[in-house]
Amino acid sequence: MIVGLWCAHPDQNLRLSIRQAIQVLKFEVKVPNLPMQMPTPIYHVPIPPVVNSSKPVLTTSLQEVIS
Repeated sequence: MIVGLWCAHPDQNLRLSIRQAIQVLKFEVKVPNLPMQMPTPIYHVPIPPVVNSSKPVLTTSLQEVIS
């Protein structure tokens, strides 16, 4: 469970590498200590592109056949 949580750490710089996770699962290295409080994950929503056109934007191949 600890290895899974550490591999899913929201800060990619603090995540275990696959090599480190395998070493822990094989009992070759000590299990890392988890902090008492995990950081809050942040999700950045991408800004949609602005389209300035009076014509609708069509991207389906069906529309190309009809045109």
